[in-house]
Amino acid sequence: REEEELKRKVDTDGTSNGAQVVVVGAGAAGIELSLALRARWNDLLESKLSITLIDSNHALLSSETPACRSALKRVMEKYRIEVRNNLVVDEVTSSHIHVSSNANADESFDVKEKIQYTHCIWATGAEAHSLSYDLHQQCALSVSTDRGWIRVNQHLQSLSHPSIFAAGDCCEIVNEDRKSPPKAGVYAVRAGPILIENLTRFLGDNSHSTMEELASYHPQDDFLKLLMCGDGTALGFRFGVPLYGRWVWELKDHIDRMFMDLFDVKNFPALKSTKEGDDDDYDTSQYDHYEATRERMKPEEAGELLLRTDEDVDFQTAWNVLRDMMADEKYRERVLGVIHPSLEHSGSI
Repeated sequence: REEEELKRKVDTDGTSNGAQVVVVGAGAAGIELSLALRARWNDLLESKLSITLIDSNHALLSSETPACRSALKRVMEKYRIEVRNNLVVDEVTSSHIHVSSNANADESFDVKEKIQYTHCIWATGAEAHSLSYDLHQQCALSVSTDRGWIRVNQHLQSLSHPSIFAAGDCCEIVNEDRKSPPKAGVYAVRAGPILIENLTRFLGDNSHSTMEELASYHPQDDFLKLLMCGDGTALGFRFGVPLYGRWVWELKDHIDRMFMDLFDVKNFPALKSTKEGDDDDYDTSQYDHYEATRERMKPEEAGELLLRTDEDVDFQTAWNVLRDMMADEKYRERVLGVIHPSLEHSGSI
């Protein structure tokens, strides 16, 4: 309705004062929403559209490599997204967002200001749901003290209540060897098959399944991040390398559609009863399970391919290269050995 009202004002008497959009939260969702609004409303409002992205950190996606952050900065500048770093929202009124700077550790030097807006989009990170707090109060379910995440082991099983399992954003995996993975959809999706496997084992004949009988979830260290730019191109990050172009958008679209197809009723597994001793189990493989069935591209050619931004790149070929790199560390290092000198020459790293 907002878009219809803006269009009505422009079409009828040209009195629209435009839009001042402020997106709060500069993770992947906030970045994509900013770019999508630029693409959607730019032609409608022409020069009367401003988009500001509020980030509480010192830089966008600060955990990424310098090359990836430089590529993201160029994209945000290209599409005229104003990025405001080190800002914390104190209050939101009907016309302004009140913020203060957290750039200085000395609170006495905090700088406060008001940012005017016509449209505010809230795109901050995940929060624990009320059920976590309720169960913590009612039955002492173990949750993290800072955010209320359900604390689970490597089997996605509650540390305090073995009959409770949790996966995805609602939980925190407690592991002495590594941190719990970040709140990103890919980790929830990858945990799904493990969750199914362990639930069926736990609910089987032996409801007191031991730790040895349950499958372990091993989150990947990193994952392919794809940000659509709203104009038929996308920006991606993998192995610390920025990927950009139409082929990156086509890859994102393909992966998203492939995932959504899982929820098409005609793709559901057939329901059938099983008897003790049957060998039929749930298919717990990953939905995008990959096995190389052809000869790998030479590392020199693979490195050059991933850095291309032209429209002649076949996304499927590039995706195969990325998956081959994930499956074979030696191959990955050889491809990166081709890519890094090019990024250094361009000044990205």
